[in-house]
Amino acid sequence: MKMRTVSIRTKRKIISALRAYGKNLAKWSQTKTKLSLKRANVFLLGTIFGRSINADRAWEAAEWICDSMGDDDDPSIMWKTFKTIEPKRLRGFLRYGYGGYAFHRHYKTLSRQIPEAANHILENYDGDPRKIWNNQRDIFFVRQRLDAIPGIGPALSRMAVLILARDMGLLGGKKAKKQLEPKPDVHVKRVFKRTGLTSRRSTFDDVIKVAKEFCSDFPAELDSPSWTIGRNWCTERRVQCRECPIYNVCPKLNG
Repeated sequence: MKMRTVSIRTKRKIISALRAYGKNLAKWSQTKTKLSLKRANVFLLGTIFGRSINADRAWEAAEWICDSMGDDDDPSIMWKTFKTIEPKRLRGFLRYGYGGYAFHRHYKTLSRQIPEAANHILENYDGDPRKIWNNQRDIFFVRQRLDAIPGIGPALSRMAVLILARDMGLLGGKKAKKQLEPKPDVHVKRVFKRTGLTSRRSTFDDVIKVAKEFCSDFPAELDSPSWTIGRNWCTERRVQCRECPIYNVCPKLNG
């Protein structure tokens, strides 16, 4: 099927359907979460692990590592270990340390990035990730701090600030809505293309631009529904349109 232009009216219907579906996926925290240093370490390491694998697997792997490498008497010990560990040993640990399995499919890349991230966290935040976001309301500022950590970058930093605000009530909680943007990963980008919200040759910036245009009150509201649809029904190689929750409004374009 050839690509065709989608009208503004149709785009608004798609946006409404995504927003309606998204209400069932992610709820705003009603209370502010006070993260312990261990939970903050799990969160930050899980964010670094959050590329190209299931989110649950990323958090699970991060928690396993923090449990095995952390030390209550020295909260920064995990990052100190990562900074000084022999590269070959770290690579082997990431490749086989998870019960004989790899912690992450990109263990080779992570074996280079994690020591760099550890050095950054130790030098800038004394090994305490909470200093990145505690007492902060400026989402862009916190995102910049996260972007600067090796292994995170702009997509994962957007995911991180959304979780901090929506799920933990930090960074101002609901007051941060207007500053939050969707994480422009491959699933979200694919759904935006196939629904016609963006063009076939659109970039991640185009996804964010559309989200801000149609959901100026909360651009990241489109994140969870688009990601879930892209991962479960509108996949790269298999499309299950009739099972998709926005089937009735989607123009079903190839992308």
